[in-house]
Amino acid sequence: MEFNNKKLTRTTTFIHYVISILLAIFLIGMANRIIWDIDSEAQRPYIEDFEAKTEAKKYKILKRSILDSINGQEEIKEELQLSLDLAQNTLDQEQASFKTWISTRKATQSSTINHEVERRNYIMDSIRFSLKELKSEQLVLQSAIDALQLEKNKHVSAISKERSKANQLYIDAERSYDFKVFISRLLFVIPVLLLGLWMLLKRRKHAYWPLFRGFVFFAFYAFFIGLIPYLPSYGGYVRYAIGIILSVVLGIYAIKHLTSFVRRKKEELQLSSVERSKKINDEVAEKALENHMCPSCGKDYLINEIYQSGKGKNRSGTLKVTTYCRHCGLQLFKECKSCDTTNYAHLPHCYSCGDHIMEK
Repeated sequence: MEFNNKKLTRTTTFIHYVISILLAIFLIGMANRIIWDIDSEAQRPYIEDFEAKTEAKKYKILKRSILDSINGQEEIKEELQLSLDLAQNTLDQEQASFKTWISTRKATQSSTINHEVERRNYIMDSIRFSLKELKSEQLVLQSAIDALQLEKNKHVSAISKERSKANQLYIDAERSYDFKVFISRLLFVIPVLLLGLWMLLKRRKHAYWPLFRGFVFFAFYAFFIGLIPYLPSYGGYVRYAIGIILSVVLGIYAIKHLTSFVRRKKEELQLSSVERSKKINDEVAEKALENHMCPSCGKDYLINEIYQSGKGKNRSGTLKVTTYCRHCGLQLFKECKSCDTTNYAHLPHCYSCGDHIMEK
């Protein structure tokens, strides 16, 4: 005889799920360690490894050398600009001093100025000549800097091309690495998944189903968390293909079992009430009683007396319990042979005297 205590049933269900979850957690932890060790066997590629296989390093050295030269030329240019500014300031001061001196001499009408004029003009001409030389030197220096900049740009372009080559090599190597990791995970996960599906389909009624269920939880975790995120992309084709295959397989499974269930229910409803009663277990019967439903066809056995009498569909009335299901004809309630108390026909004992009211 099976216990039919709700509290005991809930407690048992809770304990069973705790066992399943604990087992799944420890299996997941162990699997993560195994998968980590498997993944570590394959060396992950890095972009620096492939840059060393190209001429990028050579062009970087040449570029650095040219940059050093440019910086040196820029320093000389700055010093030259300082000399130019100094010479220009000196010339401006000499010219201003000369104008002031000439004005003074004209005001005093002095005639002894030729020698001083020649001396001052000579100084200003010397400064002008120095400015011209400095500007010429500046132009030559700027031309040299421009040529170095062009050379540097060529090396930058060459470095970019070499990096593109290295990047393509890295992408190919990373794709190969991901594929190796996926294959290693696939070889580990597929047997686990198949075993989990077998347990789900064949061991659901087993006494140790909570342990089997824990392994099933672990199998689905290994598939959806340990394998699916590592599917090779290849533009998304592989992942979409896997999704289509899973959708088709699960769809066929669901449609097949739903069709089979509907067919079995139709065949069951063709049996006599006595034969159908024998196939109803206590758990199904108790749930049907709680939800006032027929345990065979699932329809509500409560009826509205006013609605049934045709006095008005929108008016409320008294709910009445029917002795037989008005949809499939199954007997729902019957009297106890010992005390004549009306009882639910699919539970084993009379709630009034405790005597058997049905035999299965």
